[in-house]
Amino acid sequence: MQLSPDQLRPYIGCLYRFAGDQVEVREYLELRTTFIDGFASCIENIRYLVVNAHFVYNVLLERPALNRLRAVASTRHMRMKLSDLNGKVIVIKSDQQKAKRCYENSLKAKRGVFMVAFV
Repeated sequence: MQLSPDQLRPYIGCLYRFAGDQVEVREYLELRTTFIDGFASCIENIRYLVVNAHFVYNVLLERPALNRLRAVASTRHMRMKLSDLNGKVIVIKSDQQKAKRCYENSLKAKRGVFMVAFV
């Protein structure tokens, strides 16, 4: 992403995984993030936490960010909906097959087995 290390700011706190184990947050950075679907778009400053851990996901949006975006997320449908300034609906979709492979790889990583898939 060609980010400069001086964009990182110290962060004191921890993340808790779904299983309850604790992950130390090293730093954070604020990035102007664009959510786009066709011609509708929404831009918001999002705080990204930098951790040294193996996660299934690359990015998790926390509730305050979702609230600022007025977004509705459905894990069952693997979609997030939000509106742009003109009231048009933006739909952020995820790929179920890639999510499944990602989850399977995370389980293998816990056992020390890794699989690399080229897409």
